[in-house]
Amino acid sequence: MAAVSATAVQAVDALQQLGVSVVQILPSAQFAASVAAHADLQCCLMGAGEGFCANVQVQAAFQRIGIHLFQTNVHDFSTYPQDCSLNAARIGHFVFANPKCICTELQANIAERGLQLVAVRQGYAKCSIAVVSEQAIMTADTGIAEAARTVGFDVLLLKPGHIELEGYPYGFIGGACGKLSATVLAFAGTISTHPQAVEISLFLKKHGVQALSLYDGSLQDIGGILPLAETE
Repeated sequence: MAAVSATAVQAVDALQQLGVSVVQILPSAQFAASVAAHADLQCCLMGAGEGFCANVQVQAAFQRIGIHLFQTNVHDFSTYPQDCSLNAARIGHFVFANPKCICTELQANIAERGLQLVAVRQGYAKCSIAVVSEQAIMTADTGIAEAARTVGFDVLLLKPGHIELEGYPYGFIGGACGKLSATVLAFAGTISTHPQAVEISLFLKKHGVQALSLYDGSLQDIGGILPLAETE
């Protein structure tokens, strides 16, 4: 089961054909038009069936599958840094985020859970991180890469760009993929279109993960493929 932008039709169709149940995130006028349905901006999953979200529509969609999301007190996500209010990446015991961007409710929850906040300058931390395992990530952000290595992660540093995002010069790697299981990382587009495709495949193999291209064409930042329940 995964949460995906409802406007990412090719990705949604491909996932459903694979038998993956998809929670489709609808566009919200709270956000800029080109990212209005991005799952990695509208919600933040913190584990144990809980997390935070931007609006009641997302809250209701997740409630139907037994995940309770608390609405943040932020209401307008149309500009930076408010659009990053929920853009934190929890990976095991660590949460990567810019503490100046994420909402106060999320900051408090990180502390309450006893998680380690890894502070980075990149506001779009979740968008910028492709989670390979609880010990490995891929990113094109040098600051995130350095911070991750400092806390013991294996990191593949990518070249910026080569990922499409309407209205922007390029998108982010985290927004173009997501784990379907512990051993499968799905990509929105074809991984071979990335100039570091060989490096990516080798890095994934090193960590026991296989790349799955969902459809033909350039990689696209669709707001991520957020895993809600994993299967082998």
